[in-house]
Amino acid sequence: MPRYPDSFIDLIRERVDLLELVSRQVTLKRQGSSWLGLCPFHNEKTPSFNVRPGKGFKCFGCGVGGDAFEFLMKLKGFGFNEAVEELAGMVGIPLPRIEQEDPQAIRQREARNRLLDLLSATREFYREQLAAPVGEQARHYLKERGVKPETIQRFGLGYAPLGWTHLLDRFGGGEAAGELLESAGLVTSKAPGEKRYDRFRNRLMFPIQDIKGRCVAFGGRILGPGEPKYLNSPETELFQKGKLLYGLEAAQEAMQKAGSALVVEGYMDRLALVEHGLENVVATLGTAMTHEHVRLLWQRTRKIIFCFDGDAAGEKAAWRGLEMVLDGLEADRHVIFLFFPSGEDPDQVVRREGAKGFEERIKRGITPMEFMIRKLGVGLDPQTPEGRAGLVHRARPLLEKVKDPLLRELYTETLSQRVHIPMHYARVETLRRPEEKSFRSQGSSGAKVPYKPYNVTSKVKQELRQPANKVASRNHEQALLALLLRLPRLVKEREEELSRLELEDRQLGGMLAELIEMGHEYVEAPASWPKKPFANREMSRMADAILASEEMTLELAEQEFDGCLISIHIQALRKERMRLMRQMDLEGDDDARLFKRCCALKLEEERVLGDKVAQGI
Repeated sequence: MPRYPDSFIDLIRERVDLLELVSRQVTLKRQGSSWLGLCPFHNEKTPSFNVRPGKGFKCFGCGVGGDAFEFLMKLKGFGFNEAVEELAGMVGIPLPRIEQEDPQAIRQREARNRLLDLLSATREFYREQLAAPVGEQARHYLKERGVKPETIQRFGLGYAPLGWTHLLDRFGGGEAAGELLESAGLVTSKAPGEKRYDRFRNRLMFPIQDIKGRCVAFGGRILGPGEPKYLNSPETELFQKGKLLYGLEAAQEAMQKAGSALVVEGYMDRLALVEHGLENVVATLGTAMTHEHVRLLWQRTRKIIFCFDGDAAGEKAAWRGLEMVLDGLEADRHVIFLFFPSGEDPDQVVRREGAKGFEERIKRGITPMEFMIRKLGVGLDPQTPEGRAGLVHRARPLLEKVKDPLLRELYTETLSQRVHIPMHYARVETLRRPEEKSFRSQGSSGAKVPYKPYNVTSKVKQELRQPANKVASRNHEQALLALLLRLPRLVKEREEELSRLELEDRQLGGMLAELIEMGHEYVEAPASWPKKPFANREMSRMADAILASEEMTLELAEQEFDGCLISIHIQALRKERMRLMRQMDLEGDDDARLFKRCCALKLEEERVLGDKVAQGI
């Protein structure tokens, strides 16, 4: 049967966001680390369709389950190759030429599996050595660091003993074994053709796993004198450190549950945080953050918290992280930078202050803009015009990386306020019209043309006029009233939220005010409704019409109620934004106050909409 290469299929499986894919067909609501909804493959009234990001889907009603490929095959009746092609198109991966799997491809897959088997066996060897008498020094080190026995077991920690040929001896010592061990990065030699020896010696060993939980490499901390302090496997067919984060396979569910990801630098930092109940932690593998690292994190969470050591190396790593996240920042994506006092790291801090103390530090973390201003201001005197101008010039290239124009505009506002200059002097060049290359332009006649102090390009104005997303055409105000008429208890339970609402439809607004005014009297006698009319006969007839026209599932009434509230909020934000845009058209583009208010309303609309999607409403 014709097929695509396994490596290509694995790449698609890694790139596809299963939660996003399923959400296109199923309304999902978070429940713990899972998402629940009504199964699209059989009729049901009670949700039994379960999605676990990074794991797969499963319906406990009809038994169907699997990954993204199985979901698409079942949903659309695709064959496997069709599902591969559909998903590749969704994530923008070009298709390789499909062909019959030749003997060479089979041999490559088998060789890859041999490497995986070898690494798994090596992990067990290192674990045995840690438990043996030869591992006493490593066990003593772990005890001194406060690592619990259950943590050692959970993370598969091991020990590579002193010596040169332990692995070669373990796996037969022949040329074939030596070549395989070298391919896995476990042995090395001073020069090609010379005698091979163990790469890791007298080191505490940390298995590194891919997203499927398979051991693909190791990191080792030296236990005596010598350099480097930490040594990782070299890059191999299975291991590219720019594409892996230590602990991601175990932390992804916790990221979904917590709504954030903690990024640390070291293996021990991650172990310490997990021991104290902070499970949503990953570590870089002795390398700077990459775009692939950031993509993996954004795919699983909307908030990244960088927790780096308080030294020059930690700040350098944090700066690299900032450069990598800027182009992905949006209204509902957030980044926090947490730095520790010089000489301290997350491991030490969490053991001294506990999880609560660590979380309090996170609350005091700084934003990307605060970090940028602090870092770029080094060597500049903020009290002088030259120092303030220098900071603006240094910041502009970074602000240009922020693709979201509204967020970029608000960052620019923050910068201008910090250096006490008018905002148009700090604005990124891409927000100006092409002809605005200087503060005063030359006209065709050579005369000076005045520069408008605040100018908004037509492209930005057009984007401001666009809704954050389409809200369904349903009359959410009418649906809200129908829910209150069906379930009177909601009037008192949600009185505070309801009293803040300003409905566009005046008649519906009057009915809502009447229900709130009736209060307990209405709630305590729901059985009499709709026999007990409103004081206003017209309002009573309107209530009957609403009840007749609005269908609802009472089991999902509260979820539907929340959805109506959010949709009404979004519509109100959108209406006010459109009013301000019309005012800008009348008064001119150079009103900074109006433009900033429009930007703020658009960001708030996107945030509210993001909350709605995240809650599966």
